[in-house]
Amino acid sequence: MRIGEMLVRLGVLKPAEVEAILEEQEATNEPFGTIAERMFAVSPDTIERVWIEQTQDRATLFDADRGIDDDARELVIRRQAWQFGIVPLRLDDGYLIAATSRKQLPRAVRFATRVLGMAVQFEVAEDETLARLLAHQYPVRGSDKGLGDDALPESFRRAA
Repeated sequence: MRIGEMLVRLGVLKPAEVEAILEEQEATNEPFGTIAERMFAVSPDTIERVWIEQTQDRATLFDADRGIDDDARELVIRRQAWQFGIVPLRLDDGYLIAATSRKQLPRAVRFATRVLGMAVQFEVAEDETLARLLAHQYPVRGSDKGLGDDALPESFRRAA
């Protein structure tokens, strides 16, 4: 569902207001939420909440067999990865594909929007799987206790 439709469903905007935003968006190429804030005083928190909901709806399940591209991993430093629960997986046609968990998704979305400045498609992993990915890709002393290499899929194991 598109953000405008979601805002109408919530009673925040009327269909005519969505049309006005879309016309302005066509003329300016600004993000829908930015225009909604400016033209109709929609709060940034409401835009963010709806955008996170939209991102949750579009997220796919994490697939370990696709592996991780080292170039993507370098987009996020260790502290950011752990703080925001995000593991960059690969770059795909101008998009970053990143893993997070359903619980961490709002934080990961906020981080991606405010810091990375690029479109991100999220793959949702179980909390335990995300913890393993974080420990493997961004090791922190003590973060990998009890996580042997056999806990990770073959595609994530690094050659010694």
